[in-house]
Amino acid sequence: MARPKSRRGGRVTPKGTRPGAGGGTPRLDPQARYLLELLEASATEFAARGPDVDEADGWASGMQEFVAVPHSPEGLQPAQVLAHARKIGGASGAAMTAALGAYGPSSARATARRQLEQMASSGDVPTWATAVGRATPAEAFLWRDEWGEACEITIHYQRPDGRLHGLLVDINWFMCGAARGFELVTEREALASAGRDRPGVEQLSLADARALCHCALDIYMSLDANDEMEPFEEALEFEWPDLGFLAEQRLSLLPEGGTAAALYRAERPDRSAALDEFGRAARPAGEGHDEFSAMTSALRLFGRLCRDGDVLHWTPCRVDLFLESFVPNYSPADGPVCSECDKSHPDVFDAAFMSTVESAFPRWLRFAAEHSGQTKELLDENLHAAADGFEDWRAAAREYRRNQVGTPELWLPRSA
Repeated sequence: MARPKSRRGGRVTPKGTRPGAGGGTPRLDPQARYLLELLEASATEFAARGPDVDEADGWASGMQEFVAVPHSPEGLQPAQVLAHARKIGGASGAAMTAALGAYGPSSARATARRQLEQMASSGDVPTWATAVGRATPAEAFLWRDEWGEACEITIHYQRPDGRLHGLLVDINWFMCGAARGFELVTEREALASAGRDRPGVEQLSLADARALCHCALDIYMSLDANDEMEPFEEALEFEWPDLGFLAEQRLSLLPEGGTAAALYRAERPDRSAALDEFGRAARPAGEGHDEFSAMTSALRLFGRLCRDGDVLHWTPCRVDLFLESFVPNYSPADGPVCSECDKSHPDVFDAAFMSTVESAFPRWLRFAAEHSGQTKELLDENLHAAADGFEDWRAAAREYRRNQVGTPELWLPRSA
């Protein structure tokens, strides 16, 4: 598994690795010395707090940002970190060594673990350092909200002393079902709420949990590397990326051979024919042609970006997101030139576009319900969410117009 936020670019020769005279131990350049000083200061401050093993796991994962890995060669070489850890010794040196032994590059982990054993034999290692990275998978759970949209996978692990902790992977129902964050769940109450006692929870096999998490992470990395996704950068924001190294190690402990079918279809549906049919249907004269075409283009892309890829499937949370954050940016009318980028962006509060969307979108919700077998109860909830969304849109438009000198307040008609 790659880092949640990949570093772009890199050097052919890692910083801080100039060969010494005669091919001996590499000499440190100023950048490498500076990074080691930062790392030592972080380890010293952390060890002085007398952390528990859960805190140590989190620190050890985040500390890997100082270390060079094959796909991101900027940083310290593991041998430099281990040599410095031996030099300073104590709890700080043990913390650095334990971090590499648990979450460092695979080629360095065995060497780091041997060094930690040597340090422990001299009585120089706190108990939390020797427990970093030690975990046995116990059980896994999948939580979904009432609409099946928001999703979380929590995998429970057992420490050698019997205590449990959990790795929680948050799944974004939007952005094609990409992973959007990690969390280390440690307290008893949090473990219970992330596990079987929470409404909407089902138990997963450990193999399926691994398959689901890797699928979500692969989707995230693919979208993050796609320049065409730049307009959706905010929706791809990843929380707690420092836990990426811990997550990689914990997921590697799970058995292979599972399936991601619980959240991801083998084939995403092609609903282009349904959208085309909707576009050919008769519509009120008050709906502008360009505005209607812009809305259907937004629907087409929005459907592809949903986890199930189904533009006929609607829930109140999809309605909220579509109206609040997505379709306004598809207005065919341009607003004033932006002072920051010197370009004109869609006019979010264009009256003609807003009026067309308010008329056409509820009609689309009814069309989609009819063509997907959606219940009347869910359709009613979606229409209610749409009405609330339009009310918020009108209020935002009025506030915007009030702030424009000499511009009359916008009137936006309600749909029938």
